Amino acid sequence: MPFANVNAARIYYQQAGSGPDLVFLHGAGGNHLSWWQQTAHFSRTYRCTVYDARGWGKSTGDIAVGRFVFGTDLVALMEHLRIERAHVVAQSMGGRAVAGLARMAPERVLSLVLCGTTAGSTNDRIRELQDELKEERGEGGLREHALAKPFEARRPDLAVLYRQLNALNPPRPKGFLGRPPPSYRGSMHTGLSALGVPILFVVGEHDMITSPEMIREAQGLIPGSEYHEVKGAGHSAYFEAADEWNGVVGTFLELASARLP
Repeated sequence: MPFANVNAARIYYQQAGSGPDLVFLHGAGGNHLSWWQQTAHFSRTYRCTVYDARGWGKSTGDIAVGRFVFGTDLVALMEHLRIERAHVVAQSMGGRAVAGLARMAPERVLSLVLCGTTAGSTNDRIRELQDELKEERGEGGLREHALAKPFEARRPDLAVLYRQLNALNPPRPKGFLGRPPPSYRGSMHTGLSALGVPILFVVGEHDMITSPEMIREAQGLIPGSEYHEVKGAGHSAYFEAADEWNGVVGTFLELASARLP
């Protein structure tokens, strides 16, 4: 099995296809397997790389070092795999790795697709929306809101599969993925804007974790970035509405590639 021993971690990865590099970053409820509907589609045109973040799936490594390790792991893995530049797709938690990549190795980014994540682009209104969503969700964990309720009723088979994939992940310390302290007022929108690459935000209509209003607000902070809302989908739009998601992202990547020098 392919493992990369990088950054004091053992990272499991898979690659498929050939062409320009396309790297997928999964969310907290997923792992490398979550992208099965994307790798089958995009590997016809791109060299697709999926991997388990440390502490997820088959990857191991100390996660007590903090959330910033997602970015350093991504940079180290790209160096290990000799991925000089790549289109990067991030789902939810994957936005943390994007923030690190933008800080440490911005020259490696060809374009960004941010699905169900602001990638650290925030302001006071987004913080208010996060508080409102947390109150609306109640006592249940985020895992309960990963899929839209209409999707679960319509496709119970895929809903079960989603939960089975999630169950492959080992437990992690409670609060590890919590928000920064209230005193933190930073934002990544300046850094992401400075990349000078095409950026697409994608969100599900019924997302209860990063609502369309929140993502719209984040998109407005980055001039020239694009927005697409997947009707009928929840937080995991890439999984719930793969055909639409793949089509929208595929068109975006084609246009982004056409703009490359």
